[in-house]
Amino acid sequence: MKKERDGGGTALVTGAGRGIGRAIAERLAAEGAAVALAARSAGELEEAREAIARAGGRAAAYPLDVTDPAAVESVVARAEEDLGPVDLLVNNAGSLVSLGPTWETDPEEWWTDLRTNLFGLYLCCRALIPRMNARGGGRIVNVTGGGTAWPFPFASAYGSTKAGVMRLTETLSAELKETGSPVKVFAMSPGFVRTAMTERFAGTDEGRRWMGRLAERLDRGLDVSPERAASVVAAVAAGRLDALEGRHMDAGDDAERLAELEARGGEIAAKGLRVLRIRNE
Repeated sequence: MKKERDGGGTALVTGAGRGIGRAIAERLAAEGAAVALAARSAGELEEAREAIARAGGRAAAYPLDVTDPAAVESVVARAEEDLGPVDLLVNNAGSLVSLGPTWETDPEEWWTDLRTNLFGLYLCCRALIPRMNARGGGRIVNVTGGGTAWPFPFASAYGSTKAGVMRLTETLSAELKETGSPVKVFAMSPGFVRTAMTERFAGTDEGRRWMGRLAERLDRGLDVSPERAASVVAAVAAGRLDALEGRHMDAGDDAERLAELEARGGEIAAKGLRVLRIRNE
């Protein structure tokens, strides 16, 4: 595998049927990648696949529950057989169903968020890293969100998983380096995007009760376009941000200064920035 992607290769994007995942998939396809689209909804996946095909891109749809280990392994194998070796994984599948004070939440809903956001991401990494290692390289983008670096009141499961995604990203990066792996892993927040998930904040009584501050942001049009996340992922895919492996990017801000971020990558790493740390003083 070449160190720098030339717009080709194969990408696997989870949560690709709509919103952020679909925007990322469409951008990657527009830049020449074959895209494996994975999500729970077969209907939405087919719509995304057809849209990419109409635009002249190449994609295949794979209905997938990322929390099912056997299903993840099967989809990865099928995608590589159909489209070619996956050299970019975008772990975008997410869940936010548990809302309210932690002690009042439903245990099954709380567990659903953990399984999807953290365990599912782990399974996808576990399935693809050995394949990438064997081929000499690859890149992984893990999508974070609210709760990554600060408390996320009344969405404790979601917030805890996103902090966990960041720590897992850092841990994977350290392990990959220490084992001599050429695979690079990154974390990225898409910013506050209007999605089916966030629409629940503004569109339900429960959402407005516990997420009123975010519902107000939607009401005021303070959300950002999912294309910002797509731009950051495209830059990662092209190898422009390799100096930031194991670190966090926020597409809400960083999409508009990618050249600066690329230029400062070494400095950011040297200063130990964009990581999770406890400061005692």
